Amino acid sequence: MKNFITTISILLPILFFTGHINASTPAEELADILKTYETVQGNFNQTLVDSKGQPVQESSGVFTVKSPGYFNWETKDPFPQLLIADLKTIWLYDPDLEQVTETPYSGSVDQSPALLLSGNVEQIKVNYNVTKSDVVKDAFILTPTSGESNFTELELLFANAILVSMQLKDSLEQTTTFTFRELTINRPVDDSLFIFEAPEGVDILKNE
Repeated sequence: MKNFITTISILLPILFFTGHINASTPAEELADILKTYETVQGNFNQTLVDSKGQPVQESSGVFTVKSPGYFNWETKDPFPQLLIADLKTIWLYDPDLEQVTETPYSGSVDQSPALLLSGNVEQIKVNYNVTKSDVVKDAFILTPTSGESNFTELELLFANAILVSMQLKDSLEQTTTFTFRELTINRPVDDSLFIFEAPEGVDILKNE
């Protein structure tokens, strides 16, 4: 679950909020596709399979994200969990465990996908090799240039400039796939979604 939290907290911003760039290379084209996203709401399904293609984990829920990096990610099935970020703190609330974990919102790992937030083409070129898939139309393949990344390959799949799925492969040859459904783009959202107050009696853990 810790790896899942890390993945979500650094990837949600890059998926939906990248600055304006005039596209001429795959890296620039990717940034240009995402430039108009200010808020995104929708449903997600997440599946994790091992190196042999056997299912390990599956979950589903709803999410809301807002530029430049606010998000509310709620897993509803099979176990409820809530992940909220407000640019200062990331909260993970587990109702079954009656526990909240607070983590500083830094995302400041030099080789992390969070660098794509800037929309800086030169940074993208330095930290990632961005190519277009030869097999799937409107799919971008990102491979980190550093071994310090949380994934070995990330594929983003679009349909009519709307992100429909992303697939991550890690060093254990496991594959995590997120499928997004019923997306609503740029509808005003309530900022209270990005505020978390721990329920009374819940244990609060500080993850510095």
